[in-house]
Amino acid sequence: MNREMNPGSGRQEVFEHADIAAMKAHAYADATDAHAQLSEMLRPLLHGLGAPAGGRVLAFGADPQIILTGDPLRAEPRDADGFPVYDRWQGTLTGRGPQAARETFPISRYPLNLTTSHPFDVAIASMPNNDVRLRGREARAMRLHGFHIQAAEALTGLVPGGHAVFLVNHSVLDYPDPGRWARLARMADFLGAVRLPSHALRAALACDAPVDVLVLRRRQSPHPDPDQRFPGVQWSPEDGLHETTYFTTHPDRVLGTRDVGTDYWGMKQLAIHDTNPTWPGRLETVFGEIARQHGPRRTTESANPYLPLGRPTARHNADPHHEPSRPQL
Repeated sequence: MNREMNPGSGRQEVFEHADIAAMKAHAYADATDAHAQLSEMLRPLLHGLGAPAGGRVLAFGADPQIILTGDPLRAEPRDADGFPVYDRWQGTLTGRGPQAARETFPISRYPLNLTTSHPFDVAIASMPNNDVRLRGREARAMRLHGFHIQAAEALTGLVPGGHAVFLVNHSVLDYPDPGRWARLARMADFLGAVRLPSHALRAALACDAPVDVLVLRRRQSPHPDPDQRFPGVQWSPEDGLHETTYFTTHPDRVLGTRDVGTDYWGMKQLAIHDTNPTWPGRLETVFGEIARQHGPRRTTESANPYLPLGRPTARHNADPHHEPSRPQL
């Protein structure tokens, strides 16, 4: 069918060119400082959730070594075309600063062989093109499919009770078919999410889509916890958008002012504005709430790094049946 007979094909071609330009801008935009900042916040979150000290961490996606070390100046090996040689790095939860950089090493640029590798305690990923608006149907479908494939692979490589933190485009949670979560829901519980504002990761004009931080836990039993199911999606006739129900019940986890507009092509788009910006401090607060809600019971309240100093602690030593907590960071 030629373009005259199918006018929509010309529109889709325009979208494809726009998507290529947006992804190219994303590839050259710098997010190292934001990923380093997030790295520092992820350590106490994982600590609070019960991740073991010295546990193995798998990082992949954008800036994986920086996410492990928190060092934005840590140069990752790149090929002649400027692309990272390795897209998967391993490190430990206890590593920080220069020492952390020495304790990280690449795994492979190819899919991990999970049948021969030891399981990880934590998986962290900043997914490709997570702050880019894609307009073509195929590009959007490929990004969504790619997320579910990579997330399932990462969860498969976790120990039971292991944690995963994924930075994804908001369309992953806002996708109107909750059945998409079936595969991940068989493996993991949904502990929470936070919606970052536009341009939280990259300042480039094309990188203005809101990014969600998803926190999951690899299930230890085949039976899901009804309080930790993946959220559904609702249609807003007023805005003309599908959006996850999660942020309707947790509006404080949207780190900015929600806005819906129409882009150059007449398509509805979601934006989260945070002019100051205040999102880093608010993100740390939300991470603390998720850790307190889903972390293990501690021998003392002070073991939780999010609790204020000087708060009275509970005494458990008199209980002969009390078991010590797992080693922590």
